[in-house]
Amino acid sequence: MLTPLHAESAQRLRAFFEETGYTEQNLRKHLGAAELPSRQLRNRARLLDRTSAPTPLNLLLRWFWIGEEVEHAHAITTIPREILALFLESGLLKPDGDSLVPCAMFLHIDGFLVASDHASAIEKGHAELVLWPNPTSKFLSRFAVRRLSRATLDLGTGSGILSLSAARFSEAVVATDLNPRAVACARFNARLNGIETIEVLEGDCFAPVANRRFDLILSNPPFFITPQAGYLFCDNAMDLDGLCRRLVKEACPYLNEDGYMEMLCEWAQIKGGAWEDRLAEWLEGTGCDAWVMKGLTQDPEEYAQHRIRETSQDLSHDADAYRSYMDYYRQRGVEAIHDGLIVLRRREGKNFVRMEEVPSTPSGNLGELILSTFAAHDLVRAYDTDEKLLGIHPRLSPHARLEQISAATQGRWQGESLVLRLISGFPFHLDLQPLVAEFLVSCDGTKNAAIAIEEFAVRANAPFDRVSIECLALIRKLIERGFMVAAESDVVPAAAGL
Repeated sequence: MLTPLHAESAQRLRAFFEETGYTEQNLRKHLGAAELPSRQLRNRARLLDRTSAPTPLNLLLRWFWIGEEVEHAHAITTIPREILALFLESGLLKPDGDSLVPCAMFLHIDGFLVASDHASAIEKGHAELVLWPNPTSKFLSRFAVRRLSRATLDLGTGSGILSLSAARFSEAVVATDLNPRAVACARFNARLNGIETIEVLEGDCFAPVANRRFDLILSNPPFFITPQAGYLFCDNAMDLDGLCRRLVKEACPYLNEDGYMEMLCEWAQIKGGAWEDRLAEWLEGTGCDAWVMKGLTQDPEEYAQHRIRETSQDLSHDADAYRSYMDYYRQRGVEAIHDGLIVLRRREGKNFVRMEEVPSTPSGNLGELILSTFAAHDLVRAYDTDEKLLGIHPRLSPHARLEQISAATQGRWQGESLVLRLISGFPFHLDLQPLVAEFLVSCDGTKNAAIAIEEFAVRANAPFDRVSIECLALIRKLIERGFMVAAESDVVPAAAGL
């Protein structure tokens, strides 16, 4: 396991990587697409050839990117002795005969230099493997609510990448993991990156933080739905999606009022039910508002093949593994497996649950998207009658755009459709009629909804009462979806217990 260095030594080691040129830019320059060596890509020979010149950078790349052992005699002529001593002291290298063998891989992410196990550890079947920063960690980091947090919990920290990022906006961070190797790795990475506000604890689920509360909890737990628990970073011993259910059910007491929990997960859809059914039971009675964003859906056959390919390089076991997966799913009536993001917010009073399938390409400040979406629900609840809603001052979001599709007809452009679309966050869209589009653009925040609707009713030559019902329903929908916002004087405080 890796051993954290003293602060000065860690700073010297990090500086050496930078001085030598072990940067994200140089990885791409020296290694093309900077891909890891892989049996499937069969690229090891090419990567070794590209790093064959006897330079300090190439030696670091061979150790901490390709995973190649290097003769000790060559290392001492290329790397300063004090740095070699730090590599050995920290466990980054270990002696093996006349060679020095790397015990970690280094990647750059979000401005941090992060150590983890090498990708080849999957091929060797190491159950306690510490996964390198992967797409799911990066995705969750993008969604993190980045307001000032008095205390943030990174539940299932792995290499600690979410903790490192959260330290930028948190007074204190607690990182936990069941895997002792991950705990050691996260401590090493915090020290290497000069961050002393991260406390790393070993233990299962919420046990290490009993009786503590947080403003933010981030979790990318081992959520694979598999018939075995082969790797701690992705598998767990609970049946189907039981671990994710447990975390949702247990989260509320560990959140401060108005505190958020954001968790990536997978869940099973059981034959005869809808994808929302299982989650509805998880979220019932939690004491939290909830927003579920469903992403990818896979059938069990596709899912099994995908997971086997990810976690095993031994092709001779594919048939037995696939049979085991499918027997597991059939016995439990699994007809689909979904993935997505669950966001909880602790709030007194009657809680709301919003579940929806979202587009897969969000953009912009996604942490701010979380806050604005929950604030929109607060607003709609505060103005829960038509009479109240008539008094707000609605305006279109600055991220709303109106697109017109036209067709060439008899030598001129003829409008076919109007689409209101968001250009930040999830690209939600809504088809509009021309008169409705004119009504929405007239909502500029300077007048209340009653006046805007009255003016629209006159233009439409329709009774105010009928137009009002339809317009207010649309305003509610557009506020919840982020197409419209209200004037600052109309906004209610977050988590006001409505």
